[in-house]
Amino acid sequence: MTDLAGNNKRISGLSRRSFLMAASLALAGCVDRMSPEGFGQETAPSRQLNYPIEPYDIMYGDVRDGEYKVRPVPYRRLNPDDLRQIVHDRTLEPVGTVVIDTRHRFLYVILDDRKAVRYGIATGPGFSGTRETLIVNGRESWPVSQDVRKTGSKPEKTAGPNSLYGARALYLGNGVVIHGTSHWREIGTSAEAGGIAMLNQDVMDLDRRVKPGARVVIL
Repeated sequence: MTDLAGNNKRISGLSRRSFLMAASLALAGCVDRMSPEGFGQETAPSRQLNYPIEPYDIMYGDVRDGEYKVRPVPYRRLNPDDLRQIVHDRTLEPVGTVVIDTRHRFLYVILDDRKAVRYGIATGPGFSGTRETLIVNGRESWPVSQDVRKTGSKPEKTAGPNSLYGARALYLGNGVVIHGTSHWREIGTSAEAGGIAMLNQDVMDLDRRVKPGARVVIL
């Protein structure tokens, strides 16, 4: 009788834990996955699911691009979650859509088979976290930028590796620009300059993947 009572207690304990786990999962499923909170839960980094596209030494090495050279990125000093990698896609957005999670500072390009390429980004001021849909209506290689951060009567115009827009700029309208940067320490943070900044190697990869007119969802 003692053994039977003990077994019943163990079974009861297991049933209670199973019930609590199931209830937690059910509650998690009630979160809107395209809200900032839900999107962060659905796409949270996972060492078992995420993997790089190619060796990081190659991905973030120096690159010759026309007359300019992109400097290598000391990727080992970055948060591993901010490096370019393949992740599971839970957005239900069509293939080719760009999704920008400004709260968690990730940019996604939706692929086939419910996968996505994820990049770490830096976000400038002006993003409220509300959903907005734009399109890629222009793009430029090594764009000339005006450094409005410098004091003086006129903003200083720069191009090439010293440009604030880096190797590529994708113009979304409404004043929003996705652009490159050589300031790798800003990735994963709120940047001083405006727009959405990516490592130069990453924005060049993004430029190859995204077609003109592509839909961009900003969260």
